Formats: sequence, structure tokens, C-alpha cells
Amino acid sequence: MFSKLKTFLNAGASPSFPDNEAGDGIHISLPELLAQKKFVPLLSFNSIGFSKAEGLGVHRSPFRGRGMEFDEVRAYHQGDDIRLIDWRVTARTGKTHTKLYREERDRPVLFLADFRPRMHFGTRTAFKSVICARILAALAWASREQGDKIGALIMSADRYTKIAPHRQMRRLMEVFNAVIQAANEEKKGRGTSLSDALFELRRVCKNGGRVYIISDFYGFDEECKKHLTYISRHCDIVCIQIYDLLEETPPPAGTYRISDGKNSMAIHTDDQKWCDEYKKMFVKPRHDLENFCKSRHIVYIGIRTDQDIVKTIRHGILTAKEK
Repeated sequence: MFSKLKTFLNAGASPSFPDNEAGDGIHISLPELLAQKKFVPLLSFNSIGFSKAEGLGVHRSPFRGRGMEFDEVRAYHQGDDIRLIDWRVTARTGKTHTKLYREERDRPVLFLADFRPRMHFGTRTAFKSVICARILAALAWASREQGDKIGALIMSADRYTKIAPHRQMRRLMEVFNAVIQAANEEKKGRGTSLSDALFELRRVCKNGGRVYIISDFYGFDEECKKHLTYISRHCDIVCIQIYDLLEETPPPAGTYRISDGKNSMAIHTDDQKWCDEYKKMFVKPRHDLENFCKSRHIVYIGIRTDQDIVKTIRHGILTAKEK
């Protein structure tokens, strides 16, 4: 029974609940993505961690050198630039001290957004694909407001679209157009592999960048962990897992018929043992992902389709900054 149910959920099956009517939450439009700009004041974070990028820019970096912002005075070490000796402290202490400055660095922001067929599913508020698009747009606007370069890797049913980071508004519109195309397409199938997309992300992301991965993380395996571990050594990563209430918890006791548009089957939720096994299908992979992220200092945020997107993301990132 569970293997059959998995097949239906993976194919984007929706239960035939009376209140699950098609609406604006099924497709995404450009006006809706543009409207996410209103959340910029709530999502404008200076940084989750210090940037490690190599170009000059507007963000503080852990690299110390002859930047614009004074950082500290410390004892002189052999090889330090003698032009940076702090003569006042040296005279006062009798030991040579040097000034350190913190360089300002550039930060590219890359989005890996999942619009594979499995994301075209939802029983509350909107499809996961629509929630994914809204999240990307809100974070992209906030990042652009901070002067970051915006780029994306957009996954869909049979391909992924790469858009190199840039500050131009034209580039942001390229990202939005790719999102609209991927989120609204109706192709069936298993979709591109998450591990393949992460491998490509690993190849194109730059040192010191920030990476947002927005997905339901279906197919997250050991190969994915290997790629994410590598990326986490050079970039700040935020993993945002989108899930639906029906994936987390079975509906109230009763008999329900579900369909993928071609085939149908009935599920019986009045069996407690069945319900417990159902929950395990979702809970264990989610906990595995969350624990993996913690072990690699990756920010993990879980968002259910009926939750407030901006409040959930803001709370998740601010909590991570405090740790």
C-alpha cells in the first residue's frame, strides 16, 4: 500500500478533498513575483556569516588586509606590512603593534530552485512549486536591495536552466522568467536528479557566495550530501524545505480516493498503525536532512505550504545568526 501511495505522491497526485479547488495557488505569474518586493524590509539581512568572496563589494569579509574598515590592533608579526604599524600603541606599550583592516567583499547569491513534477502538488494554500517561486522572488529582491549579484539554477521536469549572477535588473527578470516557465509547465516524469543539480551548483558557485536551495529535497541521498559538504566549505548555504500538510500528516480518519489524473486508488486512514507508518515516510527523511545541515553549519528552514513564508524564513535566519 505504501509503495503505491508513494508512487501517487511522487507523480503529483492530489486527494479529492471537497475544499481543494484550483485557484491562484496553482500557477505563478510575473506580477506575483514582482509583488514580493514588498517583503524587502523584513528580509534584508546583512549576512548569515561573513562573506569569503574575492572581489571588492559591500559586505564585510573575514579576510583582513588593507581594506576600508578598521578592525583591530594586534602585536606585530614577522611579514606584516610596516606601513600599518600603529606607532602610538607601540610607543605606549613598548612593543610593536600593527593595525588590521577588514576588507569589503562582493557576494554573489545563487538560487537552486526545484520545479520538478513532484513540486506541482499541494492541498493547502498553494502548490509547493508556487511557494518555491514566491520564496525565491522575496529573497532575490532582498538580496538585490543589498547590492548582491543574483543568479539561479532552475530545475524542471527534464532540464535545468543556468543564469549567471549579475546586478542588472535585466538579469533578475531572466531569473523570474525562467521560474515562471518551470513552475507553470505540465510535463510529467521523475524530473532531473537533485544530485546532478547540486553537482552543477558546486561547479558554478563562487567562494564567499550565498546559496539558497529551495526544494522538497526529494531524492536527497549520499551523493547530494557530498556535493553540499563541498559547497558549505566555501559558501553560506540556506536549505529551505517546502512540504505540504498531507505529506506530514494523513487526513482525518476515513476513506479517501486519490488520483494522478489517470489512475486512482483509495486510502483508509482509520488504522492507527497505518497512520504511524505514513508519518515515518516524511518525518525520518526530514530529520535526516535537518541533522545533516546542522552538522555542516548549513541553515535549515522547513516551510509548510500553509505557513507564512516571510515570517518563517525571517525567524529561521535570525535564529541561525544567533547561534
